[in-house]
Amino acid sequence: MAVWVYDKRPANGAAFVYFGMLPVDSGSTEAKLLVNYCHKVLDALALKNGPAHVEIIMTPSGPCLVEVNCRAQGGDGNWRPLARRLAGGYSQVEATVDAYLDKKAFQLLPKMPPSPAKAFGQEVMLVSHAEGQVIGTPGYDIIKTLPSFVSMETGVGIGSYVEHTVDLLTCVGSVILVHDDKEIVDKDIAKIREMEKNNELFELKSKSRLMNAMSTLKLQSLSFSENDVMV
Repeated sequence: MAVWVYDKRPANGAAFVYFGMLPVDSGSTEAKLLVNYCHKVLDALALKNGPAHVEIIMTPSGPCLVEVNCRAQGGDGNWRPLARRLAGGYSQVEATVDAYLDKKAFQLLPKMPPSPAKAFGQEVMLVSHAEGQVIGTPGYDIIKTLPSFVSMETGVGIGSYVEHTVDLLTCVGSVILVHDDKEIVDKDIAKIREMEKNNELFELKSKSRLMNAMSTLKLQSLSFSENDVMV
């Protein structure tokens, strides 16, 4: 089990852009309230076995259910190394396997993740403040050298066209950061945000070069007959 909170902020004219997913201390009042509410939701739906992914909004009047699915958390499992480090060696995936194949090991798992967590970290969702055709990814190379770097997933590469990030579909990547030292994680996050702000994640083809290339292609596609008149 793990409790997370989405980091959503205004960006590029959109009100709720994903900047990351942060772990919530299982010993906090918010986590205890959410876990209790989640158990009641699962019981009401008679979901007694297997993993579940539940999204909840904390409102002034209390928790409000957004969605519940009888599956593991999504995101292609990129969060799993982070969850394992935070919990001290297991995640929702391992717990699910043990529930079916090793009941003794499953019974030994704690009901709640440890508080405080065994490490520090978060998922950083990459935000593009520029748009254009990618001809280089220098920011990605720098991210991979950060002390807390674990993994990165992205569909952006040389030749891709990136847009301003306004939702998950225009998110330009996901980075997992984990370290035993919180200051190192915070410093690495700040470095990523600085590169985003300065448009240093990508090297983009300049608009003038792009327009010249488009103009050349357009001219090459034109054909003139002897009856055409140019003035």
